[in-house]
Amino acid sequence: MKSIVLFLCLFILLPVLTQDKRYTNNSENGYMWLDFEKRMIAKNVKYDFLSSMLENDKLKKLSGNYKDEFGCDNDIKIIQIGGNQVDLVEIEKLIDEFYSFEDNLIIPIRYAYCYCIKQLAGNSTIELETYKDKLINFSKPELK
Repeated sequence: MKSIVLFLCLFILLPVLTQDKRYTNNSENGYMWLDFEKRMIAKNVKYDFLSSMLENDKLKKLSGNYKDEFGCDNDIKIIQIGGNQVDLVEIEKLIDEFYSFEDNLIIPIRYAYCYCIKQLAGNSTIELETYKDKLINFSKPELK
C-alpha cells in the first residue's frame, strides 16, 4: 500500500518538479511563444499575451515595483519622440521572426519584445547582436 501511495505521489509531483522548457528564469520564452500557435483558446493569443504583459508592466510602474534590467523604456521613448507608436501587430511579427532562430527560443518573451523595440528604434546591427548575446547568456541554464 505504501508503495502505491509513493508511486502516486511521484507520478503527480514529478511533472511539477521538472523544469518546463517553455520557461526561462520563471518567464515564458520562445518555446511558449511557438506553443501559442497550437492553442486555439482565443483568436490571437500572442497579441493578447503581449497586451497583458504591457498592462502588467504599467501596473508595476505605477506601484513603484518595476525593475527591468534588460529594459527598453528608452527605446520606446525614442520611437514615440519620432512621432510613431508601438504597433503590437508589427511587434508580434517581429517576435515571430526573432524566434524563427532556434538559439533564440530560450530567451524570455519580454526580452524578445525589447529586442524588437530596439530594432524599431533604430539600434545598429552591432548593438542588437550585443544585446542578443547578453540575453542568451542570461537565459542559459547554469551548469552544475
